[in-house]
Amino acid sequence: MTGIQGQALVLASRWANPANRRREGLRAAHAQDAHSLTELLHTYLRLKSSKGGRISPLTLEHYAESLRKFLAFTGPPDSPQYALNQLQAEVFEVWLLVLQAQGLSASSVKRHLYGVRNLMRSLVWAGVLGHDPSVGVRPPAEAQAAHTRKSALSAATLTRLLALPDQLHPDDPVRASRDAALLLLGAVLGLRAAELVGLDLADTELTQGQLTVRGKGGKTRRLPLTCTVAAALRRWLSLRPASVSPALLLSLSHRNVAGRLSTKGARDIAGRYYAALGLPPELWGLHTLRRTAGTQLYRATRDLHVVADVLGHASVNTSAIYAKMDSEVRREALEAAEALRGGDSARAGPV
Repeated sequence: MTGIQGQALVLASRWANPANRRREGLRAAHAQDAHSLTELLHTYLRLKSSKGGRISPLTLEHYAESLRKFLAFTGPPDSPQYALNQLQAEVFEVWLLVLQAQGLSASSVKRHLYGVRNLMRSLVWAGVLGHDPSVGVRPPAEAQAAHTRKSALSAATLTRLLALPDQLHPDDPVRASRDAALLLLGAVLGLRAAELVGLDLADTELTQGQLTVRGKGGKTRRLPLTCTVAAALRRWLSLRPASVSPALLLSLSHRNVAGRLSTKGARDIAGRYYAALGLPPELWGLHTLRRTAGTQLYRATRDLHVVADVLGHASVNTSAIYAKMDSEVRREALEAAEALRGGDSARAGPV
């Protein structure tokens, strides 16, 4: 039975029929059954969200994590402090304060709120709740603008980073070539974490110099391969271990050897190289590579439409952060303005 067939069977047997949905939803809410509530949430998102079947597995995973965190806050199933059918807006507001006290960033707290809000909507859909009690609850605001909170790597730091795989693994060319390909795909083409690990061998067209990327919301884009990225991919493919997996990037760990590399595995790989460079932990994410790609693209083109096209942004407004993050762009603009003022002064003559 395929995954799609299995999902269809679940929908038909448990959640598709309104009466069954309400009965099962009431039972799951009363028992605070994380597994069943996650199943209901995922079914609701796939059937009722604007993205529907195109919603990414990573988003579903994140929302399931938010659900588990919220259930841990409401209390044990046998004697919860907050019953799911008796929630008020203040309960969510207290939960958000607890998450912040645990050291979570405002963006992480916001993501968890959205995950639990979708749980509430799924319970309304199931007939368990009459309304969404989280309506009107606002996530905390960021204390700083996004471009001041998030940094990209400088050109010099990126050069050092890309040289590290061969330096740190001189006797393991397989690992070095895999890691170099991963870093380049992130730092040059700007692929997201899920896009990196979601690449298949069939997505790489070296003869045509193109890469097919399946992005957020099921959108696909085709990116040209630079000479450096193409060379790194050729090297990796020449050394890639034999595997039944169609994945381009493979895990080399003993637990999942020759299987598809996971997003956590990819983050851990990048993190080890960041640590070797002595970079601060706040930069240890794969998104740092994407921010670096976006910043360098804008610096090279000064065209937000190009940045949006390469990175797969639906709007150039999303890409604008890369212009703000590049301090060199601001420096050049100030110096150009200063040069203009100098020219104006010369034309004006002595006062």
